[in-house]
Amino acid sequence: MKHIFLILLLTGTLWAAQGSANQVATKPPEKILGSWKRVPGPDEPSTLKIEPEGRGIKLSFGCKQDGACQDIYIIGNYDGKLHKGSGNASSESSFRKTNDRGIVEDTYSSGKPSSKITFQLSPDDRTLTRIIHNIDPPELKDFTVVYDRIGRPVSKDDAFIGFWKRDWNRGDALVVKYTSKGNAFTFTDPRGVVHDRNCDGNDHPDNAPVITGDLYSCRFLDDGTYESVSKRSGKVVSTLTHTISEDGRKMVWTFRNAEGKATFEYTYEKMN
Repeated sequence: MKHIFLILLLTGTLWAAQGSANQVATKPPEKILGSWKRVPGPDEPSTLKIEPEGRGIKLSFGCKQDGACQDIYIIGNYDGKLHKGSGNASSESSFRKTNDRGIVEDTYSSGKPSSKITFQLSPDDRTLTRIIHNIDPPELKDFTVVYDRIGRPVSKDDAFIGFWKRDWNRGDALVVKYTSKGNAFTFTDPRGVVHDRNCDGNDHPDNAPVITGDLYSCRFLDDGTYESVSKRSGKVVSTLTHTISEDGRKMVWTFRNAEGKATFEYTYEKMN
């Protein structure tokens, strides 16, 4: 399923706006334009927790080393059958082991193949590499995320079980890009997919919907704040606020669920 990786990659589709039309500024501020690289935040949970569940495993994303996790998880029983995770009712995943150190996860969105993710353990069982190959929409390249094992000895039952902390110095960088021409605004996500945006505060069809919604709306609250809401079936699914620092070098994405509760944050640094 398009779980955390796609939540951290494809949130270009989580756009929204609130407020009356006379408050909407449709032209993007200069601060947001350019390329931004994701970096670990000061208190960002960046640990993957894998624990036994039934005849398989449960993967929880966005965890801290004390074991506290965001409510984003997938359950796989190594049986090749589709199972639902949290956060997206239209997404399902199947898991199968290729050997003692290899897993393949096939993900589906609304019944259609969406990605293939391979998990590979190093020979000493201390490093976990996830390689994400996107099928729909097609990805320009495979994306690699590398984790290092922390704490706990290797499980005799399943070497994948344990806590895995992301190594930001290895794997592929998450880079997003914002461009404009006049009042036209575009967002390019790390897969290279371009999302066109009309930030007039009204609902518009999403030209590249992926996870949450089929409609978006967006607006620029001031020269350092961009806010957006994604909708599906007429209901708000999620809200994303970009807050840019005074010097224009840092940007924080704050995600809120349908109830308006902040769920997690991502931090970015300006590249150019």
